[in-house]
Amino acid sequence: MWNAYLTPVSEFKFVCPVCGQHIKCESWRSNTVMECPTCFQKITVPQAPETDDPKFIITGTKVIRRPRSTAPVDSGAATPPTKNSLLPGIALGILLCAVVAVAFAFRGMIFKSARTGTNTVNNTSASGPSPVPAPGQPAATVFGYRVDSNEVVFVFEPAAFGVQIATNARVHVAGDFNQWLGANAGTLRNAAAGWQMRRVADDRYELHRQLADFYGQPQWQFKFVVNLNQWIDVPNTALNRTTGQPVNLTLDIPALSGAPAK
Repeated sequence: MWNAYLTPVSEFKFVCPVCGQHIKCESWRSNTVMECPTCFQKITVPQAPETDDPKFIITGTKVIRRPRSTAPVDSGAATPPTKNSLLPGIALGILLCAVVAVAFAFRGMIFKSARTGTNTVNNTSASGPSPVPAPGQPAATVFGYRVDSNEVVFVFEPAAFGVQIATNARVHVAGDFNQWLGANAGTLRNAAAGWQMRRVADDRYELHRQLADFYGQPQWQFKFVVNLNQWIDVPNTALNRTTGQPVNLTLDIPALSGAPAK
């Protein structure tokens, strides 16, 4: 007889429909889209089962992109342009010229912003050789932070980490520089306001800290944690990922003249 009091388990496993990888996730991610950590295919997480029996195996669904429809080609005779039909083209040409002129005038600011963008601060890592991304995957780069003048800016973009979170979710930075927010003691501290990130865009969180706060050692390890219970996995393309287990991100502190003597 069907039990009306069965409730979905908090965590469950399902199988990737492409490569057969067993993936473990929380029940709240049911019917959301995530990326397989093995074959990097986009898959839809199935509905959480109502039993935690390990013999009960469910499978996700591969996200299929619909092909774009092509407009039919008119094989009829071409109509010669009239004087009025040329006016929009002339106006568009003038607008494009104006855009090019503005871009040329501000080219210095544009290229400067590109050089100091997200996760492109360092090109070296003490964790070993650079990982080689799979075909079609983003190039390897430094994840999670950048150094601006006298600040360390932690940067978390859920899409870059292959996750989706609610807009009202709380994101914190935890690392050995703040004792992992108490995780080593078994539970995270709720009073971690000093390490909570601020949502600055639809898919971007930042936390600004003084560079002097990290002069204690040349390299630190850290991770992002959502709602004090969801630890975000490090992407395979991160140049600053550690080797072995657990896998964390590394924060490398540049040698500055203002650093105190050791």
